[in-house]
Amino acid sequence: MKDKKRMMKLIIISFSVIGLSIFLYYWYQGARYIKTQDARIAADTVIVSPQISGKITSWNITEGEMVLAGQHLGWQDTGSISSSSAVSVKSLNQTGSTAISKAEITAPISGKIIKSSVQEGQAASPGQTLAIIANIENLYVSANIEETKISKVRIGETVDFTIDAFPKNTFKGKVEEIGQATISTFSIVSMQSSSGSFTKVTQLIPVKIRFSNTDKLALVPGMSAEIKIHVAE
Repeated sequence: MKDKKRMMKLIIISFSVIGLSIFLYYWYQGARYIKTQDARIAADTVIVSPQISGKITSWNITEGEMVLAGQHLGWQDTGSISSSSAVSVKSLNQTGSTAISKAEITAPISGKIIKSSVQEGQAASPGQTLAIIANIENLYVSANIEETKISKVRIGETVDFTIDAFPKNTFKGKVEEIGQATISTFSIVSMQSSSGSFTKVTQLIPVKIRFSNTDKLALVPGMSAEIKIHVAE
């Protein structure tokens, strides 16, 4: 009988120790780190857009190609432009920035072509997206942190993270920027309800994490990541 009681006590003590250990582990993790899977690789991008209206007569780039700032990308024929834009073209011609019959399209920055959305023979006009160039030499992680935790995050804090495409690699970075508005602030769809009902939703604030791709892995914008920020005590 005494042996059974002793055994029960040992079992209870063992479970208590295990439970306390689990509690302390999660408490420590919550106090020292902020984690999220809502993160991805990002890059600064620039849209390539024509300055005048006209047909694309040549387009010399493909997605994935590296280009340099000022590099020739294609030509635009302006000989068939409408009379409404003729004055603009004449003005450009007088300043020497374009020819009356052709316009050269060049890369605004150095980087990788991550999107090419035009073909030869297609008409193009100012404001239209012909291509998107990403500065992949300065990739960063964009992570969305819950508003209830953002007060713990400080610029310069160390970040450990993994990328789903390369699960065996662990990266280190630093918090570079903390967003000054929630993601929903810039959402096209309004979060405000006109029906009179309201459901409180925890808002997310973007955090920019800078890192160095020292292993020269083939990282591309949009890859999923999981981060852990080392927050101050």
